[in-house]
This record gives sequence, C-alpha cells and structure tokens, in this order.
Amino acid sequence: MKPKKLSQQTFLQRVLSGQMKTDQALAHLTEQLHHYEKRYNMRSEVFYKLIVGTPAADHPDFLAWAICYRSYFRVLQEKLSAEGASALAP
Repeated sequence: MKPKKLSQQTFLQRVLSGQMKTDQALAHLTEQLHHYEKRYNMRSEVFYKLIVGTPAADHPDFLAWAICYRSYFRVLQEKLSAEGASALAP
C-alpha cells in the first residue's frame, strides 16, 4: 500500500507542531528528492549547485526542489545535533 502523499503545507505543520518525528520528516523529504531526481534525471546536489542564483530558480518546480533540498539538510542537521547532545548527556 502506497503512503498517502502530504501537501507541503501539511508536512510543515506536522513537523513544526512536533506531530512528525525527525526520521519521518527525513523519509518524506528523501522521497520527494528522489521524485525530482528521477523526473529531471539529475542528482539533487548537482541541481542545487546549477540552479541557485539563476533566473531558472524562479520556476515553481525548481523552487520547490531547492526548498526540499535545503529542508532535508536542516532536518538532518537537527537530528544529528539532537543525537550529539543526547550522547553528551550524563
């Protein structure tokens, strides 16, 4: 059974309200990144380096992809920070 697709607004609301755990957010963002990579036959890292700061960055699909890419790293950084802090706790 395929998971129900979340709108970007619903996804953000769930993450910000704490309803969605970090691992769930990462899984959702990874799924979205794979969708864009398959659609445009390009890895997200390459896309991001090529598109940011160009007029093409205003294309709605490219803008959504760039936001998804940045969000992935923010959530990953949050997860790693939380894990590091809990490892340091007595």
